[in-house]
Amino acid sequence: MRAKLTETPTGGVDTSAPQDISGQDATGFDVYRRLRTDIVDCRFKPDQRLRFETLRDTYGASVGTLREALSHLVSDGLVRTEAGRGFRVAPVSVADLMDITEWRVEFEVRAATLSIENGNDAWEAEIVTAFHLLSLAPFPAIDASHEVWAEYGRRHKRFHDAIAAACGSPWLLHFRSVLFDQARRYQAMSIKHLDARALRKEDDHRAIMKAALDRNAERAAQLVEQHVRRTTQAVLKDLASTPAQARARAKTD
Repeated sequence: MRAKLTETPTGGVDTSAPQDISGQDATGFDVYRRLRTDIVDCRFKPDQRLRFETLRDTYGASVGTLREALSHLVSDGLVRTEAGRGFRVAPVSVADLMDITEWRVEFEVRAATLSIENGNDAWEAEIVTAFHLLSLAPFPAIDASHEVWAEYGRRHKRFHDAIAAACGSPWLLHFRSVLFDQARRYQAMSIKHLDARALRKEDDHRAIMKAALDRNAERAAQLVEQHVRRTTQAVLKDLASTPAQARARAKTD
């Protein structure tokens, strides 16, 4: 049996789960958000060296602010650091993607199941709103701008966050969010080489929404797992079938 967390005066819960700083209102956090988004969206490629002179020009921030942002990204698993060698974007591999996928299935299914058990009217309303916004966003063309892809990604993330939101566990929400963004990076890296139909999966989202609103936990769990695994298989066709080309695309120094 899970222990019930105590609500704080602000409506949150007492927890030692890592603080979500993505919404914090300060210059340093803004740089962190922008840099994090650019890594997840593969503007910076896997294994690419993150040079301070380039980052200063891109984000208009001091070395101290950039170092703080990069340290947070090391904790997020998106950046690597080595003594005396600076910072690099975290590497990618087929084995890593498979590991991410297996744990994503565990956490996404668990979060969806608990949310169906605990969710209220507001939870249902956010799912419907998030699905509606996602369905209004046409799947981007292969040559669409970074901004168009980023907007679609935000709407897609909002939908899956909505499904998980009522699970009642800050730790579970933290881990599923970390893995979700790790998976997004693989998708962004391979996006120009994927069949768009494999990623759009509007029928998947509609079915997941219906199962959640029907409070059919078993059906929702099945659909969420299929959705995660189907996306991974689409990415693997790029990573596994053309490893040399994929590595060449991924490694930019």
